Amino acid sequence: MAKESLVARISLAGGLVGAVGTNPRKAIQDKVDELAPAGWYCHQILPHATRNILVIFVQLLILLCTLGIWTFGSGYLLLFHRDSP
Repeated sequence: MAKESLVARISLAGGLVGAVGTNPRKAIQDKVDELAPAGWYCHQILPHATRNILVIFVQLLILLCTLGIWTFGSGYLLLFHRDSP
């Protein structure tokens, strides 16, 4: 039987907002709950951190402009599998 794969990315906030108001476990659980009714099951969770120097520079620039309050942050990559219909 063939399998289908799906990669979902969860983005989290950075800065003070991310440190205080972001719950990574809930974000992961919400994505799993969203895809489970369609037959997808979560096979693997990987932390996702950007390695692109331009993106890191933009993150730092936004963090500076917002006085450390917010920037887009890293997150997680979730690998889902299900049997092909």
